[in-house]
Amino acid sequence: MSTQLGSLQISQTVISSILSTYTSDFVCFGKIQYSGKDTIYCSYHTTNRGHKFFIFRLLKKSIKLLQELDIECTDFALGSKDEIYYAQFRGSELKAVSTGGVTSTVLRTPPMIILARHINKDKEIILGLREQGSPFPVTQFCTRQIAVFDENNKRKLTFEYNQDGEKLFSYVWRIATDLDNKIYAIDHINEREDGRIVSVKPWGSLNLIYKGHSSVNTSQTPFNPVDIVITETNVIIVSDENNHSLHALNAKGEMIGLQTVTGLGVKHPCSLCLNSEGFLLIGCNRIRRAKNAKIHVAKITL
Repeated sequence: MSTQLGSLQISQTVISSILSTYTSDFVCFGKIQYSGKDTIYCSYHTTNRGHKFFIFRLLKKSIKLLQELDIECTDFALGSKDEIYYAQFRGSELKAVSTGGVTSTVLRTPPMIILARHINKDKEIILGLREQGSPFPVTQFCTRQIAVFDENNKRKLTFEYNQDGEKLFSYVWRIATDLDNKIYAIDHINEREDGRIVSVKPWGSLNLIYKGHSSVNTSQTPFNPVDIVITETNVIIVSDENNHSLHALNAKGEMIGLQTVTGLGVKHPCSLCLNSEGFLLIGCNRIRRAKNAKIHVAKITL
């Protein structure tokens, strides 16, 4: 297990080039997930500009909007048949919307609020959970968990404390799993969305904690992880939005790449996903509240 605020010199970049850039009329690309045939599902949930859930396709030079859905959520996951798994903001009910538009309730978690959601390669549902009330500060009376549900939607495992009885999580924003089914959570530690990566092994023991890299992240520019994606070679890529950076780790939590991407024209990298060709899609947040959020297609070097 490693706990790291890296200080070693890193020269390896995460992406080598931007292959395409698309400018939208959306506020931001808060969460994106690729679904095949160049179809991408996207949601955003903002304080001042409301929420939106839409499906789109990237053409050679433009974005084609395919469908808008009335779904309010901060995170979602796609099933094997492109069902959309989501929970209403501050809700305790996980729902699924089929491609035919039929909505069903998958499971309920009261009194716990559903935060992040993910479906692993074994079709298990993984949820970030917290108690009712204000999310911060996190006190000894708070309950912050990751719960794993089996294919029959029965709770299989719950992760909350490390071996010393300390809380593993503060506010689980995003969840991903690697080839070995280790769980990686973006864990926000305050209302400013400063955070860290917390990883646990499939049966709950702590794998690693990553708190950023000192060449980018300082007390003035703290680590601001917003999304996480894991490649077919088990490279973990994290977007550090406020610092316009991408961090890359191996499964041991060792830094293998770090890149500030403004030089490639990427600002406020927010959401990440991989397409069928293995290219990295980077959805960005708006700049100065304009409706001009961009999405980039990038070639990964690692």
